[in-house]
Amino acid sequence: MGDGFQSNADALKAEGKNFSDIARDFHQATTKLRNGLAAQGDGGGGGGEAPKETTFSSVAQDAWKGLTTFSDKQGTPPWGDDELGEKFGVVYEGLRDGMTDSMKHLATKLDEIGRALERMAKNHEENEDFTQALIKEQKPEKQFAGEVRGLKSTAR
Repeated sequence: MGDGFQSNADALKAEGKNFSDIARDFHQATTKLRNGLAAQGDGGGGGGEAPKETTFSSVAQDAWKGLTTFSDKQGTPPWGDDELGEKFGVVYEGLRDGMTDSMKHLATKLDEIGRALERMAKNHEENEDFTQALIKEQKPEKQFAGEVRGLKSTAR
């Protein structure tokens, strides 16, 4: 026969803390990603400078800027505002928003799991303490040993 159900409250506490730490780190990474995308002008604020007078030099500078940055016009998303850019933007923004919402939700759930494991450890310890106190209150050790001896002697 097995040893019965065993749990390690210290391990539950430690793993609960680990889950909470992972949740915090994941939330920070999600925030960093969201802020990084916003800084690149991913459909929110554009970025870049106001339009300037067109010359060959400015066209070349704009072309180079277009290759090295996401946006060259104030208020224009990085993918542009033409028909194809608008279609891309609708898909991109939907996926981006769904992804960031899901990532935030995951961070919240990881933290909830961590706190639940820590509560489980605390409840288990309290239950063990209560059970041990009840056993000692109901059957003191010496009395229990005497009853067992008595059973053996009557069985002979």
